[in-house]
Amino acid sequence: MPSACTVSANYLSSSPGLRRYFAGIFLIEITVSDGGVIEDFMFPDWATMRFNQAPVIAGTTREGGQLGKSRFSVSGPRSQEVNIRTGSLRQWGVLIHPLGWSLLVGKPAHEYANRLVDGMADPTFERFRPLAEMLFSEEPDRDGELQRLTEFFDGLEPLDEPAADSIAKVYDALYDPEVDSVAQLADVAGLSRRSLERLCRRTFGFPPKLLLRRQRFLRSLTDFTVDPSLKWIGALDAAYHDQAQFVRDFRHFMGMTPSEYGQRYKPVVEPVIRERARYGRENLWGSDGMASLACT
Repeated sequence: MPSACTVSANYLSSSPGLRRYFAGIFLIEITVSDGGVIEDFMFPDWATMRFNQAPVIAGTTREGGQLGKSRFSVSGPRSQEVNIRTGSLRQWGVLIHPLGWSLLVGKPAHEYANRLVDGMADPTFERFRPLAEMLFSEEPDRDGELQRLTEFFDGLEPLDEPAADSIAKVYDALYDPEVDSVAQLADVAGLSRRSLERLCRRTFGFPPKLLLRRQRFLRSLTDFTVDPSLKWIGALDAAYHDQAQFVRDFRHFMGMTPSEYGQRYKPVVEPVIRERARYGRENLWGSDGMASLACT
């Protein structure tokens, strides 16, 4: 019997300058009754830095990579689910889009793809450790913590990224459901197919074909989660040829079938997806459904 819990997920607006780094800034608060723990999973996503008030959350990748409890954890760009186990938690996180990864981290994204690392130990993330030390107050203070997080990242000197414009164009195109082939993605970015492959591997972590498949899958997963009355057949993205193709993608990205997903206890992933969808509608996407990513 799963432990009883309450989960609050909030995506928050911040400094306009941080749009060049982040697809979102979020606060997750979990209360698990009687000192218990809950288990859930994270869906495929962009890279994420998570700052925990106390080190109570641990993760495991599909390949068996493990991250023990840490105050500052980093998940690279993901094309697979990550299993998590946590007790009561307060966690601030930043969802880092590919341009943000290049400007803040600078390492090839494919080196961290589908990986979990301890930001307090991996030298790549040393420059972000002071935030883990200063972010939280003794008592919860959402406004003060958000201000400290914002001021910290506003104060960082961005790294040089000559391909910033191309990265932004590819990122925006991935959110356009009308772009459903690598050739279209290359045309939008103004790149040869070979150059697009290199750029995506270095800054997005995966080949462009996989990125298109992932976004198509995530649109379907989001629609189903936000409105379960659609059933899976009603939530399928228009780019899918049939339900069998969707089931194959579901196994690839989530390591389970849609039916198995529907039967799982999902105390964290469902409120997070719903909140992400709300935030995206209100802040990131226009009426055409495309993301808006500033390069400056």
